[in-house]
Amino acid sequence: MLLVSYFEIYSKIKSNFTLGLIIFTIALLLQSISRAVMLLLIITNPPPQPYQILLINLLGYNPIYVVIPDAIEFVALSILLYFTRE
Repeated sequence: MLLVSYFEIYSKIKSNFTLGLIIFTIALLLQSISRAVMLLLIITNPPPQPYQILLINLLGYNPIYVVIPDAIEFVALSILLYFTRE
């Protein structure tokens, strides 16, 4: 939704700031997609037990550490979307 909004704004005013917001939004989208793919790969094909503990410690794939940052990111992006559409 943010990406579409920023493309609409950019097509009207051609601002470098809006172009930066488009790049920022694409980066967040790629981060979310890559995180989802990594989590799906880990869930569908879990590593052996010794590596699983190491992976959890290094990458923080504990449910609490995955849900809380995503929830905060969702709130922040919702606020950004609200002010963008205003």
